[in-house]
Amino acid sequence: MECHVCDICHRKGADFWSDDESSPVTTRRDVSGVPLQGGYIAKQCPVRAQNDAIVPAEPVPVSPVLQRRFDLGVEFEEEVVEDLLDLFPDATVIEAGSQEGEAATVAAMRAGAKLILNGRLPSDPVGRRVGKPDLIVAARGATGYRAVDVKHHLTLEVATPGANGIPDLCAELARPAFEDAHLDPEWFARKRKDDLLQLAHYQRMLEAAGLAAADGRYGGIVGVEGRIVWFDLDAPVWRTPSSTGKQKVRSTMEVYDFEFDFRLDIVAVAREHERDRSVELLVVPVRVSECDECPWWDWCRPQLEAGSGDVSLLPRIGWREWKIHREHGVTDRAELASLDWETARLVSAGVDVRELMEAAKECAPGTPLAEVPEMSRRPAQLEKLAAAGVATAGDAARLDARTAAYSGASVGALHDQIDMARAALGSEPVYRRRGVEEVVVPRADVEVDVDMENVEDGVYLWGALLTDRSGEPADAGYRAFATWAPLTVEEQVRNFLEFWDWLMGVRAETLTAGRSFKAYCYHEGAENRYLRSLGLEAGIEEEVEAFITSDEWVDVRQVSDSQLITGTGMGLKVVAPLAGFSWEVEDPGGGESMLWYDAAVGAESEEEREEARRWLLTYNRGDVEATLAIRDLLERKSGSIAPIESCHASP
Repeated sequence: MECHVCDICHRKGADFWSDDESSPVTTRRDVSGVPLQGGYIAKQCPVRAQNDAIVPAEPVPVSPVLQRRFDLGVEFEEEVVEDLLDLFPDATVIEAGSQEGEAATVAAMRAGAKLILNGRLPSDPVGRRVGKPDLIVAARGATGYRAVDVKHHLTLEVATPGANGIPDLCAELARPAFEDAHLDPEWFARKRKDDLLQLAHYQRMLEAAGLAAADGRYGGIVGVEGRIVWFDLDAPVWRTPSSTGKQKVRSTMEVYDFEFDFRLDIVAVAREHERDRSVELLVVPVRVSECDECPWWDWCRPQLEAGSGDVSLLPRIGWREWKIHREHGVTDRAELASLDWETARLVSAGVDVRELMEAAKECAPGTPLAEVPEMSRRPAQLEKLAAAGVATAGDAARLDARTAAYSGASVGALHDQIDMARAALGSEPVYRRRGVEEVVVPRADVEVDVDMENVEDGVYLWGALLTDRSGEPADAGYRAFATWAPLTVEEQVRNFLEFWDWLMGVRAETLTAGRSFKAYCYHEGAENRYLRSLGLEAGIEEEVEAFITSDEWVDVRQVSDSQLITGTGMGLKVVAPLAGFSWEVEDPGGGESMLWYDAAVGAESEEEREEARRWLLTYNRGDVEATLAIRDLLERKSGSIAPIESCHASP
């Protein structure tokens, strides 16, 4: 099988595949000297795997937010293990260290143990793997075992109508075997790639040891709901790029095999580089979501920000797009900004501009495109060209060949990426998107801005800012529907219903008075997830669904993003300062709020708890006020925001 990793050496290599329909790229290097790796490496940035091997600088210490996540994860694992020991006092608990633990685990499995806690799977020296799943569960009625991990986060989401989610195949802790799992049509399993890649790692280790269940590759996750959600690791659920430029749907096992093997290559080359500096490293930094919590971010960031800045600094440009740009000689934002927008729009529309320009060279300038060889058989492309004012061979010749080279590259909305690069380098902080003459903001007589605050266990706060734009009723202002009690499902539902009844009461009163009503959030994904799940638990799921799919529920981020463009994203903490808004609390952010929540419910003194609760309420009030401020700004400056057309390409 031809190896395509070599096509991306010195680039970012994850998620690239061979042309074979089912097989990922295999390891090309001698990895026998690579230290045995846990499953975590398959789900981390490849550059991090490289930097972990060569240690190019002093790593950044773990942040308090990240350390909190680690600590709570360990505590949650311990709680689940305690619950299981209460249910299964005869479960096998492995307490020995690595080598002794492996031997004890294998002995328990050979003896037919039904449930093993804290086990260590036999090391896999050929595959270069080590692994320690939280639970090892025997296949009931057959030989072999399956791995289960405990994760301190949600594993389920409401099965919304028409959505194509993963069926919820759940087992209760009291009956943990896969064979006892059942489908619940009201829920989907949350597809978290990190979790599933970890399970695939354990699956490969069980197979290498000859201890895997024979009837299918399944792994389980215990989340905060307290159930085991079982996943079919052979199910095709991940859309991945291929060397053909098209996407294919692959299984978790396929994705894991590629990701893990690729990182073994990276570490092997890094070790060669340490011995011989003439050996070049395989990957270079690329901005990804993991960067903010990576210990090597201070090492990678200056390299990415040098000059006009790497293209991956732009929103929504990931590894695949980064690689395509690099293959076309575009490595920074200035080079991307210099591409031709009109040509890019045709490329994004699926027109093969490169082939068109080549064919047009052989024709007289006035030749209609319908008479240009190859184009007569492409009526859909001719229609798109005509709409763009490209009607003759001469028009085609005036398009930009450098931009046309992207034809068929599957880079996505290339024209939008060009505009983002221009916005990032432009003199204004924000621009109107092309074709937007005036920013339109949905408004109402009575408006309610909503923001939810949650931790891993669920929602503890629904904040609401009521504004009456036709007057000033006595009850206008900020309200907090908060609970500081343990976040059981019952307590979350109680608090949610208090908020929901109030919101629906305001809505009903407003409509009865003959006035218009709208509620607003910023980035509806999180709010909608909990509105749906708590609505389902409360038995009002149809009422909730009807509201959040109506035009009375407005996502201000979606409104902004559809009409405005920046080179830095459209997050609340980015856009609100453009409206002159600032938060009263220091370091406002979701991570910081979780630290304050821990103090709000767990600090030793009442004074400390009250201080933390005040911080959280002030922070939440700031979020809803910021959403209103953005709306007011957009309406006030609707036509005065500079159009992106005024931001020209860099020379």
